[in-house]
Amino acid sequence: MQEKLYLFLYYYRIIPISSLHLFGNSGYNEAVNKWNTVKREFDINYNQIKEKASANESIIKEINNLENRLRELTDSINERLARIKELGNPDTTFNAEKIKWYNFHQEKIDLLNAQAEQFTELSKGIIKAEVTKSINIESIQELLIQSFTGTRISKDKIESICNEITESNSPLESWKIALEELKILAEYKILEDKPIELPEITLLTQAGLNEGNKQRIAEFFTPDNWLAMLTQEIEFEPKFFYSTGNQMEDIIPFSEASAGQQATALLSVLLNQEGSPLLIDQPEDDIDNRAINDIIKNIWSAKNKRQLIFTSHNANLVVNGDAELVLCCDYKESSQQTQGEIKYEGAIDNPEIKNEITLIMEGGEKAFKLRKEKYGF
Repeated sequence: MQEKLYLFLYYYRIIPISSLHLFGNSGYNEAVNKWNTVKREFDINYNQIKEKASANESIIKEINNLENRLRELTDSINERLARIKELGNPDTTFNAEKIKWYNFHQEKIDLLNAQAEQFTELSKGIIKAEVTKSINIESIQELLIQSFTGTRISKDKIESICNEITESNSPLESWKIALEELKILAEYKILEDKPIELPEITLLTQAGLNEGNKQRIAEFFTPDNWLAMLTQEIEFEPKFFYSTGNQMEDIIPFSEASAGQQATALLSVLLNQEGSPLLIDQPEDDIDNRAINDIIKNIWSAKNKRQLIFTSHNANLVVNGDAELVLCCDYKESSQQTQGEIKYEGAIDNPEIKNEITLIMEGGEKAFKLRKEKYGF
């Protein structure tokens, strides 16, 4: 019975169990070893693939997270861009407003120049006013000092910049150029890994700023400093001059003219313009007697434009000015000079008025006639 027992192998053939001894132990062991070797290689490859799959899974998860974050940032950027679009273009708006700001200053100069020309006409050319070059450089100098804090720019250099502005034909235009050059330096970024190549800035260079000065401005002068400087209103203080009227046609600062010259010029301005009643107290105290005749002519013309009220001890203003109404004032108590009163009131041809004019202003009838004889009138 045992000899008839068979082992069925399902590959190619059936081998009797009794025939297994034909392979021997060595063949069996060799097959097992090959199998173990293949299994180890498989396990190694499987683990490697598993590790890679795990790593890939982590990377894929991170990629998904990044993609989600990217979508969030994109949405945020689009939202901000939409808001910016609603607000308009900030750079374009700012530049437009900056031009308006400059134009307002120019309009101020034009208005002041028009007033200066009118003032000169009213003074009959005696007073001349300069506005275009009368920029208030003190305020600009103070702005530069405050804004250059930390730059170690000396006061002499700042004064040199101010001189460069005031000595130009148009100080306002020069100030605008200086502001634009300072803007370039304020926005310039100094990088450690790159050599410093500052842009060309003509006006500041002409004012004496060297490369070290400009480098320190670029380092410490911020856009906020520049914006504060730009938005500071610049004032203009007209400068007045007195025309001497001599053959040399000399013009001197009005402050250097004599008190008589100043009073004559200002009185001419007042008399040559229309307005409310004009009250002038003892102008002869300051007016040069040689200018009285010119003042008289101005009085004749001014009487048609406005009411004139003079207090005076000068007969020329009263008589030659052809006063319509004369009030003679005196003291009730002459010895104590108290309690003033109107002594006489009337037209210039009133006998009492004529007598007072002769007595007070001319020193009396005798003095009046004596002068007439001496002068040969």
